[in-house]
Amino acid sequence: MSRSLGGERDVSIPRDYQASFEQRHQEVEALAEEMRRPAPTTIRVTLLPFSIGAAFALIVFTVVAFVAKQV
Repeated sequence: MSRSLGGERDVSIPRDYQASFEQRHQEVEALAEEMRRPAPTTIRVTLLPFSIGAAFALIVFTVVAFVAKQV
């Protein structure tokens, strides 16, 4: 569908621009979907300190039990 504006050239959107626009639209949708999921770093930030604390507590408990057994 081409329009003529007072003798000017065709102003319809070329196909490569339309394809580029559709590709960008798909990329934005994919990014929005990715942003809805929690980032893996959020899980790591929560789980890592807990794991370190649990390991430290287990080591301290083991050392105390070993020392108490030796006495």
